[in-house]
Amino acid sequence: MVGILQNNKGMNIIGQGGKIILFTLPSLIAAILVDTYLHSIAALPESVRFLRLVGYLLLVPGLILWGDALVQLLTGFPKGTLVTTGAYSVVRNPLYSSARFFILPGVALLSLTWVYIVPSVFLYVGVMIFIGVEERQLAEAFGQEYLDYMARVDRLVPFRKP
Repeated sequence: MVGILQNNKGMNIIGQGGKIILFTLPSLIAAILVDTYLHSIAALPESVRFLRLVGYLLLVPGLILWGDALVQLLTGFPKGTLVTTGAYSVVRNPLYSSARFFILPGVALLSLTWVYIVPSVFLYVGVMIFIGVEERQLAEAFGQEYLDYMARVDRLVPFRKP
């Protein structure tokens, strides 16, 4: 565990994640509180109950993408290698992307509430605000290899070309 937390090429495994999470966390807490204590405000109409199936269809690939990204990061970072395979081959920030586009919307549809879309938006904005620092560090650490990777894989939208 110590090897994972140590600096590697001037970076740590958390990267800008702490800032992004702190930026997003208040909206997630608010969503949970509104869903729990003011559910009538958060609830979608019963007529859209069929959307729960879409929630599962979003949640499953989101959890797979997130899990694969975590395994890739935990195995690649300690070695000091740039991870560009698996989940990182479809998006440069798959942990954030999976939560933004799949997991949080999936939870919203499964719970038949709209409030979990709000932290999804905050997560997107947080990534766009803070991730530039991490990208500059990666470009310094990996040079042309990272620049080539940036040119072929989008920052946050899976399968989209930059």
